[in-house]
Parts: sequence; structure tokens; C-alpha cells
Amino acid sequence: MASTAIPPQPMSKPTNYLTNGFTIKSWLLTTDHKRIAILYLVSITLMFFLGGFFAMLIRLELLTPQGDLLNSDTYNKAFTMHGMIMVFFFLVPVVPAVLGNFLVPLMIGAKDLAFPRINLLSWYLYIAGGGLFLYCMLNGGVDTGWTFYTPFSTSFTNTRIIEAGMAIFLAGFSSIFTGLNFIVTIHRMRAPGLTWNRLPLFIWANYATSLIMILGTPVIAITIVLVTVERLFHLGIFDPKLGGDPLLFQHLFWFYSHPAVYIMILPGMGIISELISVHSHKHIFGYRFIGFSSIAIAMFGFLVWGHHMFVAGISVYAATVFSALSMLVAVPLGGCLNCN
Repeated sequence: MASTAIPPQPMSKPTNYLTNGFTIKSWLLTTDHKRIAILYLVSITLMFFLGGFFAMLIRLELLTPQGDLLNSDTYNKAFTMHGMIMVFFFLVPVVPAVLGNFLVPLMIGAKDLAFPRINLLSWYLYIAGGGLFLYCMLNGGVDTGWTFYTPFSTSFTNTRIIEAGMAIFLAGFSSIFTGLNFIVTIHRMRAPGLTWNRLPLFIWANYATSLIMILGTPVIAITIVLVTVERLFHLGIFDPKLGGDPLLFQHLFWFYSHPAVYIMILPGMGIISELISVHSHKHIFGYRFIGFSSIAIAMFGFLVWGHHMFVAGISVYAATVFSALSMLVAVPLGGCLNCN
């Protein structure tokens, strides 16, 4: 009796994050950390080119002493828009939201971040903040500089302070949710045997960055809300005539904005550490010192914000204290990093 040959069945190709759905809906409702990283990459790249456009306008205007291209008010707005976009919508989220989202779960052996839906929500908050900032840009713009310094931002300018402030408020919550996701994921979802002393340095850098996001971003968010409340209701929070203090705004602003420098650089340090280690085929020298120094930089960064205010009229005593703290932090950390 002749046997019937069974024709070979075509093997189905395994799906991955790029082939698991091709519709717009599948991307906009995804909870895959790799797809969310790509969504961030596209949106942050668009903001980068927009910020670069304002930078180009600034440089073209500065080619000659005369106001050939932009008048003084338009120049101030272009300068402000460039700063706000590049700081709040590019430099702060670019590495954590893109490379962090993509690589952190993969490097610690987790299937995804701890809160996938919150991860997607953080991207939507970023998009909402970016959209509101575009509305602000197209309807008069802002001319305060990226620092929103009072009393100019609360009493003297008539530009779109409230809209720009709320845009940055939304982008700030996007950073908070991202940092929360990273911290919980690194603590609770590491592969068995992956102890703290075995974590890749990129994970240490993102962990330290997440601490800054969690501890510092709420301060700038509430500070921007206070500026909005001051403009709407004139409560006198930053107005000396009503018992307020403009320097209070600067203290609150720089308490976040100085550590924010390390949101920008710490992930980059982690990337360089990984690249050197991988391509040299050697373990990084001083692994523990580098990992712990990432946390130390994140913590000490909150102690030295006052050096941004030395020309603002703070007391000699306060300036002396912040000068001493800045030197105590900068010299040992600089020496440690140079040695390693």
C-alpha cells in the first residue's frame, strides 16, 4: 500500500516589534517598549529639527550687527523657542525615552517595562506637551528666555507664558512616568542572578537619571504652575509689592534645572562606558566606582544649584556655602572620573 506524501508546510516567520501589526492603530495603542521607543525617536527628532530651525534663524541674524532678518522682539522669541524646545523637548527626554525605553528591559532580561500602559501614556503626554507648545509658537510665542525668570514672566510680558508653561508641565510628567518605570523595572524585573554589581553601566546611568527625574521634575512642574497662578490671579508669590520674592522662583527653577544637566549627560556617560567595554573586549576599569559615582552625581547635583544665582543678588553667606559645595562636589568627582 503506497503511503501518501504530506507536502511540507511553509514555515511561518516569527513576528517582531516591527512586523507585529502594520496599522496606525497598532502603533498608537502599542505597549511594546521597543515600539514606544521608536515613537519617541520620531517625535523627538521632529522637535530637534524644529529647535534647529530656530537656531539657524538666530545664527543668520547674528551674521551682521544690524537687525536684517529678525527685529528685537522676534529675535527674543526665536531665542526662547530654541532654548525651550532643545532643553525640555529634546535634550532631557532623548536618551532615556529612546535608548532607555528600547534597551533597559533587554539589558536586564525583562520582557517589558514594569508599567507598559504608563509608558505609552508618557509618550502621549510628550505629544500633548509638544502640540501645545506648537500652538503657543504659532500664536505669538514666548520671549522670556527658556528660564521663565520673574518678574518679567509674571508681570511685564504679554506673550504666551501660560500655554508654554502648561506644555512644559505636560512634558515634565512624561519624564516622571518614564523615570518611575525605569526605577521599578530595574528593582523588580531583573533576570535571576543579575545583581546590582553585575548591572551594565548603561543601566546604572539610567537609574541615576531616573532618580533626578522623580525628585527634580515635580519641583519645576509646580514652579511653572505657580507662574501661571501668579499671572492669572496676582497672588504675589513672586511679587515684592505683595510680599513675594522673585529669587524664590530662581531657587525653585535651578533646584531642578541644574540636576537636569545630568539628565542630559549621565545616559551619555553610560553609553560611552558600554561602547568602550564592548569594543575593547575588556571589563571597564573601576566598575563599582563608576556605577556608584553615577548615583553620587545625581544626588550631589541637587546641592549646588545656587551657583546659577551668584549674579542675582543672593547673600554673601549663601554664595559662600554654594561655592564651597560646588568645589567639594566637582573636584572629587572630576578626579574620580579622570582616574577611571
